[in-house]
Amino acid sequence: MKKSTLFVALALAFNSFAQSVKGEQITYTYVKLPSNPVQPKPTAYTATVTAAYEVENQKLMAQYEADKAQAEADYQRDMADLPNKQKAADDKFEREMKAWNEKSTASKIIEKQVLNENNKPVKDYVAQPYRRTVPMPVMKTSYDYNSLASTYLFIDGLQKGAANALNYTVTLQGFEATPAKIVTEVKDEVSRKDGVSTTIKVTYYHIEFTYRHPMSFRVTNAINQEIYAAAPAEFTEFKLYKGTATKTQPSMDVSAVLKQMEDKCLQDNLKVINHMVNDRIGYERTEETFELNFVKSKNESHNDLLDAFNAANLGFKMLGTNEAQGAMKLNEAIGIWNKALEESDIDNKKARIDKDITVAIYFNLLEAYFALRNTAAADEILKTMGRMDISNREKKQREAYEQAFIDLKLRMAANGL
Repeated sequence: MKKSTLFVALALAFNSFAQSVKGEQITYTYVKLPSNPVQPKPTAYTATVTAAYEVENQKLMAQYEADKAQAEADYQRDMADLPNKQKAADDKFEREMKAWNEKSTASKIIEKQVLNENNKPVKDYVAQPYRRTVPMPVMKTSYDYNSLASTYLFIDGLQKGAANALNYTVTLQGFEATPAKIVTEVKDEVSRKDGVSTTIKVTYYHIEFTYRHPMSFRVTNAINQEIYAAAPAEFTEFKLYKGTATKTQPSMDVSAVLKQMEDKCLQDNLKVINHMVNDRIGYERTEETFELNFVKSKNESHNDLLDAFNAANLGFKMLGTNEAQGAMKLNEAIGIWNKALEESDIDNKKARIDKDITVAIYFNLLEAYFALRNTAAADEILKTMGRMDISNREKKQREAYEQAFIDLKLRMAANGL
C-alpha cells in the first residue's frame, strides 16, 4: 500500500519528562484478502505457461529441415552426376581437338594472324558441386514452460493439485525488439590546464532499441468457466533500452543485451500477472513496511510504551508464521497504547502523553488495527485525528491510512467478513 512509503518524521518533543518520539522501520507479512473471491472457495489450482508462437516455430523448423534435406539431396545428385559431366567435357574436348588438329597449318595461321581468331579448343570447366547453405530461421524463444509455471505462477491460499482445481494459464506472444541504433550526443566538457579552463565539445555514443513481450492470462474453474482473464495493455507498449554512453562507438552486436532484456521482461511481466491474479482471487501474502513509534526518555516514565513497542514488534513479525500468536502480541500492545491514551493531553506540552506522543500512538494503533482487520476501531482514530491540528506530513499519512482502510473494508465485504 502507498501508506507504507509515507514514513513519519515526527519532530522531537522535549518536556518535563525529557522525552522524544523515535521510530523504527518494521517490515511484516500479512494475508491480503481477494477483491473478487471465487465462490465457493476453491482449494487447488493448476498453473500452465504456453506460447502462441510455438506453432509458427514448428512450421519454420519443419521448413528448415525440409530445405536442408533438399539441399543435401541436390548435392548428392550433383556429386553422382559429376563423373558424367566430366566425361562429357573430356569427350567434347577430344573431338574438338581432333578436328582442330586436322586443319592445315595455313588455315591456323590465317585464323590467328589475319582473322585475329584463336580457335584452338578449350576444355569446358566442370564446377565441383557444393552443398547449398540453408540459413537457420529466425524464431521466437522457446522456454521450459513447466519450469516457468512452477517458478512464477501460484495462487496464495490454494494448493497445487488437479482435482476440482482452478486452471491458471499464461500465454506468451513472444519477445519483440526494434533494430538497435547508435545515438550520438554532444556534451560540453571543461578541462583545466595551467590554471586555464577550456570548454570543448565531446561526442558520446550509446545504443538504443525498444522492446516488449506481450502476454495474456486466463483463470477458469473446473468446468472451464472463465473467472478472470486479461491481456495487460502495458505489455504491448514498447520500452526503451538505452546503453551506457561512451566516447567511442559501441559494437552493434547487441545479442547479449537483447537476451538480457528478453529474460528480464519475461520475468517482470509474469510477476505482474501473478500479482494481478492474486490481488483479485488469491489470498496474497503481502509485505508491508511502516515506522513503529516508541518514546525515549531519560527516566523510566515511558517504559510502558517501550513494552508496547517490543510486544508490537514481535507481534507484527509473527503474523506471517503464526497468525494467532502474532495477533495476541499485537493486542497486548494495543491494550498498553489505549491505556496510555487515557492520559493524553494534547494542549499540555509537559504532559506525559503530549500531542506528539498521542499522534505517534495513533499511527501505531492504525497499523495494528489494519493488520488485525479491526476497521471499527480504526475509524474512531481516523475521526479523532481528522479533528486535530496535525502537520501536513501527518495529514498525508492519515489520508493514506484512510484509503487503505477503505480498500480493506471493500475486501472484507467481498469475502463476507
